[in-house]
Amino acid sequence: MKGLMTAGSVPYSVVMMLSLAVYLMGHQTAKPAPRIAVAEKSAVILEAALNDPSASQEKLKQQVAVPIRGVIQRYEKAGFVVVNTSRNDQGDITLDALPADTIDITNELRTAVHLPVQKPDVASPAPAEATASASAAGARQ
Repeated sequence: MKGLMTAGSVPYSVVMMLSLAVYLMGHQTAKPAPRIAVAEKSAVILEAALNDPSASQEKLKQQVAVPIRGVIQRYEKAGFVVVNTSRNDQGDITLDALPADTIDITNELRTAVHLPVQKPDVASPAPAEATASASAAGARQ
């Protein structure tokens, strides 16, 4: 029992320094949390198609699909995971959990397709809630 309390023949200062070194190494080698961007891609595509109902498939591809693909690829190259979301009747996005650095790039997709930018809601949910409104996801753009 005496060996456990005194760390045997090893001085406490050495034990504390080793513990600190292992703790710091763990923090240095830990992977950062993934960066996630959310977008309402299907709504942007639908609105763009409805704005020009006489557009051909090729025109829609050039004016909608190509710019959207470019925006998504830019975020993928920057290390983001891009999640295509949908909204309920109240405009809320419902997800299980969102990391702190999640951003909403829907307005950037809208700009790429030459649609007007939508303003996010003003209300923000409590941090413990499992739902995130457009203002919480779109606050950081």
